[in-house]
Amino acid sequence: MAAYRVSMKRSVRRLGGFLAVIGASVVVFGFAAGFLHLVAVGLVLFGAGVWNLCRPSIHGLVVDGAAMIVAGACHGLAGLWVPDAHASSAGKWAFAGLLQVVWGIRRLAIYPTARGSVNDPQAIARLEAVVHDLSRRDASADPTVVEFWTGGLRRRRNRLGLYAEGTVGLLEQQVVRLERRAEVWIEASGTTTLGRSLKVRIQMSDLQLMGRMSAAHFERFERWKLGQVQAQPIAA
Repeated sequence: MAAYRVSMKRSVRRLGGFLAVIGASVVVFGFAAGFLHLVAVGLVLFGAGVWNLCRPSIHGLVVDGAAMIVAGACHGLAGLWVPDAHASSAGKWAFAGLLQVVWGIRRLAIYPTARGSVNDPQAIARLEAVVHDLSRRDASADPTVVEFWTGGLRRRRNRLGLYAEGTVGLLEQQVVRLERRAEVWIEASGTTTLGRSLKVRIQMSDLQLMGRMSAAHFERFERWKLGQVQAQPIAA
């Protein structure tokens, strides 16, 4: 459960940066257009983003969720505040606002699970240090790191750290998973365009992903899986 808390903190921090940038842009545009409602929405988003960047924690789920609900509600009602707005424009604003509200509610819905997870500060600190180290390693040269890509046109990079006890997975650079060696499998199912990489199926206990991986990284994983390489402990 420490991995779940670390994942949520990374999610809060990453979204905080996004909200801060979007909020600042909205404030600038609102001032330029003389639209004070838009300025207020931008300030809400910017404030939530800066707060979560400076103090990332699972409680940030409430902060960014509430901020998105407020922004979505204001966005949905924008048609009432803009004179001479066309009905089609008002409908688009309402739909976009509804999506923001739904997204905010989903963030709030995650919070009870995150709050109820085991809170072991020492274990969380150790895992955060491992995740930080893993994210900074050179995957092209480090034999204990493998990467694979998921998604279609918008490819997402995923990274697995190969340790003596098992793997630490950074999925889409946000979600953190810990898996024992026996619970992680990667199977090749052909090659991609021009044969430059392999199509792979990644099984991590209850999670299954389809993606692409270079042949060199697939061989790294196979050697680790068979115990043919000496892997350092997670705590090292």
